[in-house]
Amino acid sequence: PAVGGEAGQNDKKKKKGKKIPKLEEYLLQKDYTGAITLLEFKRHVGEKEDDTDLWIGYCAFHLGDYKRVMEEYLTLTEREGCHPDVWVNLACTYFFLGMYKEAEESAFKAPKSRLQNRLLFHLAHKFSD
Repeated sequence: PAVGGEAGQNDKKKKKGKKIPKLEEYLLQKDYTGAITLLEFKRHVGEKEDDTDLWIGYCAFHLGDYKRVMEEYLTLTEREGCHPDVWVNLACTYFFLGMYKEAEESAFKAPKSRLQNRLLFHLAHKFSD
């Protein structure tokens, strides 16, 4: 019926029972769009954690939005105490954007790692070096 008090109460109970999914749940499901949405919401309402920007970059990378990734990582590199892995992540992003010189410069700023080595190998191939 159009007039019923109980239906509205059940809706409220359903809403109260629903919880906001955790970032880990989205990542396990490889739902990077959902993860970015959650992270941006937390950033907007001030619930941002220290690694929120890293996770947004990670998710955007897996969605193929390399320009967005580049912007996120460039912002991170300008901060004091930047996580050292950001440089190799930025280098990979530059590589996917076809910005090979920038990729090489960023890769050399990163600490030595297997990813850095692999990226430098691919760059050497691109440069015919």
